[in-house]
Amino acid sequence: MKTYREMAHDIMKERTSKDTKREKLLKIGLTETDIQQLFFIERMAAMQGQKEAAADEARRQLLASYTFGVEIECCNVRPDTIGTIANRKGLDFRNETYNHTDHRSHYKLVPDSSIRGNDPIECVSPILKNGKPGFDSLKACCDTLNEAGARVNRSTGLHVHVGGNISKRQYCNVFANYYYLEAVIDSFMSPSRRNGNTYCKPLHGNISENGLTAATTAREISNLFNGDRYYKINATAWGRHHTIEFRQHQGSTNYEKIAAWARFCIKLVHWSADNRLTAPVVSINDIEFLTDEEKAYFTNRANALAAL
Repeated sequence: MKTYREMAHDIMKERTSKDTKREKLLKIGLTETDIQQLFFIERMAAMQGQKEAAADEARRQLLASYTFGVEIECCNVRPDTIGTIANRKGLDFRNETYNHTDHRSHYKLVPDSSIRGNDPIECVSPILKNGKPGFDSLKACCDTLNEAGARVNRSTGLHVHVGGNISKRQYCNVFANYYYLEAVIDSFMSPSRRNGNTYCKPLHGNISENGLTAATTAREISNLFNGDRYYKINATAWGRHHTIEFRQHQGSTNYEKIAAWARFCIKLVHWSADNRLTAPVVSINDIEFLTDEEKAYFTNRANALAAL
């Protein structure tokens, strides 16, 4: 036998008119005051649901509004070979001298003296939108490099730039958050990209924790890094590209690895709009902005790298 509360709840869930619900509620013994209160609660719940749906949609649109770009360092591949394959795939790859110019339509192939090996090259993507077209373009790029025979080694790295409507507070939060995430990020990075790499130095031991947590402007962050871009997260890219550059990832032409890290960086920037960590995160499962599937992916990466 159902209680009055359960019967009333069932009636309120029915897809019938307000008058029909009122009649049924009166029949089970509720007063007009009781019924009005139920209708009021129902209206408030509906309004709250609409607000939450609107907030979710706003967050989704904001996440989709970010841009990203990748710099893939590799070797053992010639630009003309890449160009031939890219043309067949309908991709625009162009050979350029070393430069820091951003492009919106084509990939550029530039020399990089930091890479050891034959025919070293850096493949720089155009500015890509965070969404399917952007990641489809990235996949086509990786497929092109792999078909051309590109290789990576300990001297190669992968850099991800994230741009968009990033506030001053959000920008500073990203650096503080990376500081407190550094140890757990290290767990799913190659050992060569953790503590002893000249081109992606660690924040811990080099950058003031108090300075990071107190910083409120990009200039204050830049001062902490003394204008040095060779850290796991680059504080000089903002002035040149209006992006945040993540430099820690090891060299790779594997689309799954590159895309997973790019999404991690984008989500970190997005989450930092409203969140600033105050203590180290010690487990991948404690990274709030990752889905369960993403946590499992990075956990598997960490387990695989732990054996190295």
